[in-house]
Amino acid sequence: MGPLRPHWPWRPPPSRTEPKAVLALVLGLVSIGCFGPLAGLPAIVLGSLARRDIDQSRGALTGRAVAAAGIVSGLFGTGLGVVVVLWAMGAAFAPESEEDAPAVAAVATEAAPEPPPTLATAPPIATAPAPAQSGAQTYGSLEVIDPDDSRSLHSQLAEIVNRSRGRTVVLQTNARASAACAEVARALPDERMRRALADVTLVRVDVDEYETELAQMKLATTTTPWFYKLDARGVPTDAISADAFRADDPENMASALGKFVHRASQRRRGAR
Repeated sequence: MGPLRPHWPWRPPPSRTEPKAVLALVLGLVSIGCFGPLAGLPAIVLGSLARRDIDQSRGALTGRAVAAAGIVSGLFGTGLGVVVVLWAMGAAFAPESEEDAPAVAAVATEAAPEPPPTLATAPPIATAPAPAQSGAQTYGSLEVIDPDDSRSLHSQLAEIVNRSRGRTVVLQTNARASAACAEVARALPDERMRRALADVTLVRVDVDEYETELAQMKLATTTTPWFYKLDARGVPTDAISADAFRADDPENMASALGKFVHRASQRRRGAR
């Protein structure tokens, strides 16, 4: 019988941290700082592999929490990098802003500022006609404007009178169902009408759309068309109705309207 040897109890080898878990955490933090998906995606892959190896090591490897932190930081860094790249691309391909518009356009816009419109103050008289309003129809020197029904009539008349200095402004009441109004509209391109209404701005106002404002101005709305000559403050000074036409043809309309436009303004009569 040999000598007795001491019996030492079996101890498992000491555990160690999985290197891939540490590397995943480092790459995840780097992806947040500057490299985005370039470091974030490897961090996600290495973190997943590290967790798998740790689970299979039966305690020989540790660092599961470190691997999870690497995966989370990699996901965050990748998402942040994608957002930054999309923002940079949007800024690079964004349309030119108004501040970057050509200097010539800016100078042209600032060259002739429009004074605020008002009916209370009469603007100074000028000889040259103003350019046509956007959306207006022109027949020679005759300008025909249909007001925008989304805005008040008062403000639009103020703008029209203000910019039509040196021209005669005539307000015509208009109704879609009126045969007489339709005849006037058809006659406007006629050469005789253009001569009779030379240098005139004709504002056709729909009585259904602006009935309240027309009533406040004490203009007729029950019959159409009526024609009202406006002064420099937008106040009606003279008026005639379609009864002045002997017949609804361009020759008779041109004769009556030409005399009305060029005669001295007198007290309005017959408006109702």
